[in-house]
Amino acid sequence: MKREISLLSDIGSLCWLWFLLRSVRPALTNMSTPKMGLIGGLAAWLARVPHRIYTLRGLRYETARSWKRKLLIACEKIACACAHQVICISRSVRQAAIQEGLAPPGKLVLLGERVSEGITIEPEPEIREGDSVHLLRRQLGIPEEAAVIGFVGRLTRDKGVCELVQCFQILQREGRAVHLLLLGDFESGDPVDRETVEWISNNPAAHWLGFIPDAKPYYRLMSAFVFPTYREGLGKVLLEAAAAGAPVISTKVTGVVDIVQDGLTGLLVPPGDAPALARAVGRLLDEPETAARMARAAQSMIREHFDNSVYLARLGEMIESMAAADRPPARRQLLQEARRL
Repeated sequence: MKREISLLSDIGSLCWLWFLLRSVRPALTNMSTPKMGLIGGLAAWLARVPHRIYTLRGLRYETARSWKRKLLIACEKIACACAHQVICISRSVRQAAIQEGLAPPGKLVLLGERVSEGITIEPEPEIREGDSVHLLRRQLGIPEEAAVIGFVGRLTRDKGVCELVQCFQILQREGRAVHLLLLGDFESGDPVDRETVEWISNNPAAHWLGFIPDAKPYYRLMSAFVFPTYREGLGKVLLEAAAAGAPVISTKVTGVVDIVQDGLTGLLVPPGDAPALARAVGRLLDEPETAARMARAAQSMIREHFDNSVYLARLGEMIESMAAADRPPARRQLLQEARRL
């Protein structure tokens, strides 16, 4: 299945999924991402799957324009119509979906107060800046006195990579000793401009490592984690960075405002504003006590509100309640008695 719109490929995927679901005959499906929500949701509806969930992970139409925006909104409405329940990945996504009329409010549910998913909460390391951090610096060729501006994610236009590079260039012109660390791959679906790609590839102060399966050691290297995205469903890299103790800076957009509280757990700037981004980074570099305070507050908030085991348990309860509706009354009663015992 292709990420971007591809009519012939998408029709083929729909037919293949319909055939698969008719063969397997599942009791329940849980489709996710805009493309799978539409194609998988239609296939599940055509295959008459008795229970259908769509996990709404983001609103891709937010950064689209003209006919493409209208098409993407229509696709989301179809995906929601094919599902019995639509799990919104964050509160701001749910609010935007209600405003756009993607589905009735009662159909759009949250598994928690703010979000429907979190991250695995691990024990906090005793030493935050240990030998491994210094070793990473030496391996990457980053001087000990240099501040590290970090980014993790797809290197695309709508992740704000162009603004991130412009922000970094402003910091360099100010005479700051900074290095840029980028973890993620470039993608052709929403490409950044060639000038930005060449700058990242050739500047000695930029360290592009490609996709890294486990970014946790690199978060602890960052003086600030900067994520200037145009849109999100739930910025999980922000959760990961905050959990690792990195001060975070992001944008005032859907999916971010559920995580970052401006001035308390991080800093927020308007999307597409490189000078504002540079000012925010400069503030955290100039005020290390402020950066540390925000990082501690964010870390505490992550542990309190974003433990994924809580959301997995609630998802399990939703699935169990759907499955229980199909069971004969006597069997449901036996199961309830067994749980009490």
